[in-house]
Amino acid sequence: MNGNPAAPASLAALASLNSPEAYLGHVMFVSGPEKHCGKTTFLNRAMTLARRGARVAGRVPPAVMTVGYDGEARDFLTGVRKPAVPVQPGDIFVTAERFLRPSGTCPEILDVAPGVGALGRLCLARASRDGMVALVGPEGNKAVSWILEALVEGGLADTVLVDGAINRITQAASRKAARFVYVLRVDRAGLHRAVDRVRRIGALMALPVALPMTGRGVSPARVSFHVDGALTTETAARIPGDVRSVVVDDFTKVFLDRSELAAFTRERSLAVARQIEFAGFVVSCRGLSDEEFLHKLDDQELAELVCFNPYRAAAEGAA
Repeated sequence: MNGNPAAPASLAALASLNSPEAYLGHVMFVSGPEKHCGKTTFLNRAMTLARRGARVAGRVPPAVMTVGYDGEARDFLTGVRKPAVPVQPGDIFVTAERFLRPSGTCPEILDVAPGVGALGRLCLARASRDGMVALVGPEGNKAVSWILEALVEGGLADTVLVDGAINRITQAASRKAARFVYVLRVDRAGLHRAVDRVRRIGALMALPVALPMTGRGVSPARVSFHVDGALTTETAARIPGDVRSVVVDDFTKVFLDRSELAAFTRERSLAVARQIEFAGFVVSCRGLSDEEFLHKLDDQELAELVCFNPYRAAAEGAA
């Protein structure tokens, strides 16, 4: 690492997640820590805003996709009813070929992703009429990157919303200049854990950007080290003892919990080679008030990044 790390971009200078401007012209990954945390509900709200903004701005309609499988009526594992994914004419969506006809959208197939997954070929399709779709997407980051390139560089869409895999944010690194939003549902019993998660993401977003290093491994002149891959408790233990500056490719490569991350950064500085833009937190409180969550969070800078259930706000006429 040559020189001091660059300061991270301001986290507070973001468009509100209740505004179309937060989505237009961006690839946005919607991430969350567990099943039924509200990702798909938020995705639907974001699509409504993006679609509305695209019409006003004269842009092409947005695209929507998932990592894995989503949009089914009930969860495959738990049987819990899930929110469907509605699309309108002009919207582009990605799903397995077998789910095109049941969507009722009279879809136009625009492209087909290479390879065949467990549910068949993945198609990039444009809706010709209103319908409800079951999104099916690739599992690997390389395939996610291929589809996003086909959508954006192929000129099919300049706004793409991606329903990310559960408890996995590494897919946000599959696309340069991508943004991501972190969605979580909070109840009183899980309040402490939710706040801990928000603080951990906030700490990762605050990591500075390192100036380029030459090569990998230890840089004797600066006593710094570039981790090639994930930073885990095991890889951290293997870093030479005299190293005081550590660089990872991006924040998705850090697999330390909040306490482990705090302990690591007390001993060494940690920076990222590439920053991934953060769009904010979406928090849906159940059985406690929004004010109670903010009081427990007790961090004004992070509080400015929290959007409380924008889908509910829209229903109440606040958006």
